[in-house]
Parts: sequence; C-alpha cells; structure tokens
Amino acid sequence: MKEQLNNQLPLKDLENVGLYKGGAITMEWENINALKRGNMTDLVELKNVKGNDGFEIEAMEARLSVVDENGESKLRIDPVYKDVQKHPLLTDQEHEQLVSGQVANIKKEVIDKGGNPTTEIIEFDNLTNQFLSYDPRKLKIPESINNETLSPEKKRKLREGEVITLSDGTEVQYRTSDKNGLRSNRSALVLSLLIDGGLSYLLFTGISRLLGKESAEEKSYSKGYLTALKEVEKQLERKQKKFPNDKSIANELNVVKHEFSNASAMAPAELNSLRVKDADDIENEYSVNDPDHGKNKTVGDDENSPENSRGRGR
Repeated sequence: MKEQLNNQLPLKDLENVGLYKGGAITMEWENINALKRGNMTDLVELKNVKGNDGFEIEAMEARLSVVDENGESKLRIDPVYKDVQKHPLLTDQEHEQLVSGQVANIKKEVIDKGGNPTTEIIEFDNLTNQFLSYDPRKLKIPESINNETLSPEKKRKLREGEVITLSDGTEVQYRTSDKNGLRSNRSALVLSLLIDGGLSYLLFTGISRLLGKESAEEKSYSKGYLTALKEVEKQLERKQKKFPNDKSIANELNVVKHEFSNASAMAPAELNSLRVKDADDIENEYSVNDPDHGKNKTVGDDENSPENSRGRGR
C-alpha cells in the first residue's frame, strides 16, 4: 500500500516543504491518513517554503490538505494567520459566535456559479485563525455509522453540519475543519460508505468532542460500534493475507485491537455477542479503512470541496 499511497499524494509538493525525504513521508501516521481521506492535518512544521513570487520562508506552521486541480492532486497549505479576517457573509454577531466557539457553524443561503440557490456552511478554524466553508451538496455521506443505517433526514442533517443522534445515544457532527472530518460524543466511530457498488468500512479514532459537550458516552462503547469494529477487524485480516508485508495494515489492525482492549471492561457476554456475522459471508467486496483501494473518500474529502467559496473554501 505504500506505493499506492505515494501515487495518490502529491509527493513533489511534500518534498518541496521538507515532508518527503528518502522515499518516505515524514509526518505522523494520523496526518498522512488525514491527507489520504481528503481532510486537513494538524499543524505541521514546513521547511523552506517558496512562494510563487520567489519569496522563501525558512520555517512555518500550517495545516495541509490535498486538493484536485484539473485532475491533479496538489498540496494545499493553510498557514496560521495573525489576525482574523472579516467574512463577507457573516454579521458581526455571527463572526463573534464562531470565533468565540459559541456555535460550531453557521448556515448561509447563497447563489452558486450556475445561478442556483444553495447553502454554504461556514466554520472557524482556531488552529489557523481563519474561516472555512463548504458546499453540503458535494459531501459524500456514510450509509451507516456504528452499524446503524442513516435515514435520509439524518443524512441531510449531517451534510448540513447539524448534530445527529443515533439510537444508542451516539451524537455525530460533520466538521470540515477537523482532522477526522467529524466530531462526536464518542472517541471512536466506524463509518461505512458505498464505493463503486460495495461497502467500505472506515475506523476513526481520537475523535474530538462536540462543541461544549462532555458525556458518559465518551468513555463507553456501544454494541453497534463494537459490532462494526468486528467487521473492520475481519476485513483487515483478510487484506493482511493478501498483503502480508504491508506494515500499514498491521498498524490498522493494532488500532482495532487496542479499541477492543479498551472495551475489555465490558461484560464478557456482551463482547461474545458480537459474533453476529462473518465477513466471509458478505457478498459485497469490502475495502476496509483503505482509501487507496478503489476511490475511497470519507466525509470531508477535497474532491467534494466547493468550487467557489468565501473565506477559505474546503
């Protein structure tokens, strides 16, 4: 998968900012995964950054993402801004609400390039001190989360940045400014997406808390999550048999096993009940947690970013 990963990411751009050396990307695995998924990285240090005007910066911190430019993957650099710039769609009150963290996002009705009325969702990224926006029409929304199928209404709410609540109390919200592309009252989630006619499972860990939310669910594991996690484990084990020398698969399996270890305090009967179905019995060919196989993209992928936006579009 390393070759597939390297073919997907703009290695020349990464090399130009000191993050690709000796055939390896010199970033943490979580940030590499964020780039693969089309999300933004954490703040990373860049070296010898050269501007189009020939100006060179010896070192700077920025968040990175991969965007599509005329069919070619390019590295987008979002530096840290000293001052917050005004957003043309926001009132002073809305500006303050986003910057101060009173609200997670604000929805605005706009007209797109084709003259059609649409919605733009605006967030504030406190890591780079700037506003980010996205077009909800262009997001790829999961079919299910933690083994629970999403209704059309829940998909709409998720797409438009609203918090959705699953039957087990799990709350989820799409966030374009987040490294995982979402936030939740759970620290980990399993999303399944339809990719080329088959389901693809994606495991997200280290998920940031919902705005102003702290609940018992953060430290608990729902049966739906553990059931979906079992599917992830089975799929990765199948993939490991096909690619036994791929260290990234082993890393992903370790993450899954760590999640099961965290849940070990649960009643053994409940854990044993997770053996509800075997992945080998599933007719669809799944691609698990691997955006390199097929055209796997999660919520927040840059292929789905708005063509025209205000502030910094995502």
